[in-house]
Amino acid sequence: MTIALLAPAEAKLPTPPERAPKDGTFAGFASFKTAPKAGLYTVSLSAGAWIDLVQGGHALKPKGFSGATDCDGIRKTMKYEISASPFVLQISGARDNAMSVAILPSE
Repeated sequence: MTIALLAPAEAKLPTPPERAPKDGTFAGFASFKTAPKAGLYTVSLSAGAWIDLVQGGHALKPKGFSGATDCDGIRKTMKYEISASPFVLQISGARDNAMSVAILPSE
């Protein structure tokens, strides 16, 4: 999916990001009714940015992460343990006003 991003003040993130966004960057979010099933999921971004995955009103701590500067289309990957309940993916600190995102079960 592609998420349109706005200036942080206009994005109205549901939860303040764990890292304050710098001036001149963009932010946005996507809400999900539930994960297909509880488990470990990989969240990949097309460009560098800060990710907060919020579930039950709390930011989840990543179980792992990686960054690739030489991979076309994927810049950052984080792994999260997500329960089968609503969650919000928040992006902040992005340099561009749109971001491609993939959320897939980890193997």
